[in-house]
Amino acid sequence: MLRSLLALAALFALGLFLVGLTFAASSHGRADFRFVNGTEPKTLDPSAMTGEPEGRIAEGLFEGLTRLEARTLRPVPGVAESWDVSPDGKRYVFHLREAARWSDGRKVTASDFAYSWRRLQDPAFGSEYAYILHMVRYAEAFNTYKSSAAALQGPIAKAASELVPPAGGRISPAEFRAFASKSQLHASIKGTPDPWLQELLATTEPKLDHAGALRLVDALREEGKRRALAFEEADRRFGVDGGVFAQDERTLVVELKAPTPYFLELTAFHTSYPVPRWLIEAPGRRDDWFLPEHIVSNGAFRLAEWRVGSGIRLERSETYWGRKQVSLRSVEALPMENVTTALNLYLSGDVDWLPSNTYPTDLASYLRTRPDYYMGPALIVYYYRINTTRKPFNDLRVRKALNLAIDREQITKEVLGLGQTAATRMVPPGLPDYRPPESGLGYDVAQAKRLLAEAGFPEGRGFPPFGILYNTLEAHKKIAEVVADQLRRNLGIQASAYNQEWQSYLTSYRSLNYDLARAAWVGDYEDPNTFLDLWITNGGNNATGWGDPVYDRLLQAAADVESFIQAPAPLLGLLRDAERAKALLAEVKSATVAEERLAKAALLRLHLLSEAEGLLLDRGLPLMPIYFYVISGLKKPRVKGFYSRLETVDGATRFNPRDMHPLREIRVDERD
Repeated sequence: MLRSLLALAALFALGLFLVGLTFAASSHGRADFRFVNGTEPKTLDPSAMTGEPEGRIAEGLFEGLTRLEARTLRPVPGVAESWDVSPDGKRYVFHLREAARWSDGRKVTASDFAYSWRRLQDPAFGSEYAYILHMVRYAEAFNTYKSSAAALQGPIAKAASELVPPAGGRISPAEFRAFASKSQLHASIKGTPDPWLQELLATTEPKLDHAGALRLVDALREEGKRRALAFEEADRRFGVDGGVFAQDERTLVVELKAPTPYFLELTAFHTSYPVPRWLIEAPGRRDDWFLPEHIVSNGAFRLAEWRVGSGIRLERSETYWGRKQVSLRSVEALPMENVTTALNLYLSGDVDWLPSNTYPTDLASYLRTRPDYYMGPALIVYYYRINTTRKPFNDLRVRKALNLAIDREQITKEVLGLGQTAATRMVPPGLPDYRPPESGLGYDVAQAKRLLAEAGFPEGRGFPPFGILYNTLEAHKKIAEVVADQLRRNLGIQASAYNQEWQSYLTSYRSLNYDLARAAWVGDYEDPNTFLDLWITNGGNNATGWGDPVYDRLLQAAADVESFIQAPAPLLGLLRDAERAKALLAEVKSATVAEERLAKAALLRLHLLSEAEGLLLDRGLPLMPIYFYVISGLKKPRVKGFYSRLETVDGATRFNPRDMHPLREIRVDERD
């Protein structure tokens, strides 16, 4: 304890000078509420952002059809004052507030949402988060089918034609796998209704004779034609009169492909926020419309200042429909990666909130004794992406060996020490009714060595040196160095940890310019799907090069469980626990009351998601899960409307697993 106190005093003294420099840069004086945001946002366009630092700012600047209530994190009316849902759960009619306004005084209309959702899905826009709304009718077809149709009818069909063997010959499984990998076949025909193509991709050792190869060429061209027609229809209708469209100025209609239990949480998420069409489409404004001198937003706050490297300042919007419910006059978010300086700012009273990972974790044993410290389980997983397009990481045996050679318990107990739990799965524990699959990713050096030897690297000999990329932060550095050391000691392979600042890091992993890359995923909503749809083939946030047609079909079946109930046979034989699936199917079909059927179908859906996670961990492994977070931070007593514990429907409380605190509801009591 004495050492911690002395270290804390030394760090405080050393940081005072940096604190002074930080405040000298501010031109407006201290904001009512200040917090450390970790890093500089890459954008303030809600349709383009992917990171938590951007999301915190977007939540203050913009508002969706719904918003999350601070006390419960349940969706409540936002721009939409009410909505109607069809009995089958596939059609939502949102009624917008008459008083909803943009910061320039214009009305927020249903057409604004229709435009924004179409822009999100526009393939030319290139949003990495577009997939999150693919349950909306026409959205996926508009977003992906144009490119896949062109590929299927052009280079993929041509490559397949060149693969056709002479009469009496065969395409070997290795030749087919090479063709499928080079042409990105799985991504191009993901979701095909053709049962023959589905079966071909699901087969681990496909063998095609001359006739089968010709059938493949024809099937690919037909799938290309189908997608081209589907894109044309989606292009004509999405955002106009189908999928999402304005019935009138204050009425927005959303059509879903299947009931989606978390849909109203998504309408409170930044990807579904409206953006100002007239500004974005103004000459020269497409790429900088969100800068302070141009931006128009519709949330509780407006952007007053963005000083890159110093801070983002928000001020209460006088055009916001609920401005009388907004207590804060100003908010400032500091892009600070130096956790020592961040703690100095907090201890000196110049910052009101330090979220997770923004203070020195080696002082946690002291800080956790303070009354302003909070901590609890999180809906967040820390992991490494593995670039499966690079040798030798394209070999599943290598990826398994890496996973088995990591002592996650050492990392959580000796490096982190805040109560984090070792992760051998992707989905964090604690989600209601979800039964995770068995995982074989425990610490087993002997098995790891056997797998590495089978892959051609006995005792690590011949294994090329590789890098472990992380974005600049002391905690990430410590973990990467420990992982590199464990791999060296346990497998005899050489890994080097190296860092990049946030923007460069994002560019590197998105362009697959890495071997292993640090990542973390915060649940966008409280459902296993938010962690599993990351890994769909060619998904915007996948960035590993991995894909699996059976995995994609499992996610598709979970997204439209009624279709699976009607025709389960093609997928049922591919499940790891088909008996449980059959039992759940029987329970759904025997239910005589609509509510009971929906409840049983929900359990079946969760089982399909569990099957998908099992496949990901067994025959996929484009990742190395490291640990499940705990949320921890420091919050000044004067800050109210900040709930580290949430109210539940039954009146109990639970810890806030996403550390989300809507700025709209935060207030400051100077008496504290």
